[in-house]
Amino acid sequence: MIIHLGLWLPITAMAGLFSWPTPPLPPDTTTQNVAGRIVFNGLDMHAQTFSSPRSPDEILAFYRKAWAGQVVVNPMGHEQVIGHRQGDYFMTVQVSAAGGGSKGNIGVVDITSAPAHFVPGEGLPKPMDSKVFNDIRYPDDPIPSRMVALQNHLSPRQNAGFYRERLAGDGWKPVDDHCSASGCVLDYQRGDQKMNLAITPGPQGRSQLVMTIQNP
Repeated sequence: MIIHLGLWLPITAMAGLFSWPTPPLPPDTTTQNVAGRIVFNGLDMHAQTFSSPRSPDEILAFYRKAWAGQVVVNPMGHEQVIGHRQGDYFMTVQVSAAGGGSKGNIGVVDITSAPAHFVPGEGLPKPMDSKVFNDIRYPDDPIPSRMVALQNHLSPRQNAGFYRERLAGDGWKPVDDHCSASGCVLDYQRGDQKMNLAITPGPQGRSQLVMTIQNP
């Protein structure tokens, strides 16, 4: 379902109709619901994609004002993520530049659905001292998938070397592998499973890595 809104809707406008709150939208923003179940860091999540003629800075400024400055903002690669808590829900907007405007994702997470002992990145190889900040599963998609994002103090090439050795030992076969000044991209396959690793240099000497697995 496509929704085009010339004026943003307050969160409370839809909260009375549905148990999940609806984040506000900047003017002239187009959204599309993401079908299927999403489990974000162990929590049930509703999500949309969006596109806007406004710049990423304008999108962030809009949400800072809409949420009265009660926000957390973090960089994630070439994107920015702004978050805000409302009651039992946490809302995030992930935005990046697209042409003369921006695009991104809007997520609403039910905090009360948190499992008792969730460990982000569990079962996947990670260099020592890596910090996993996202572990997202799409269990009901036609091809189930999992996306894990982490960061550490290794360079992209050092991370690539770690994963080449570990994945080979775990039975993964390389499909594509290349590094450049902008980072490293590795593709692997094991039976009906596929894995993509995108490793980019981040701020303060850290590397950021996004691992996507099909049929995890």
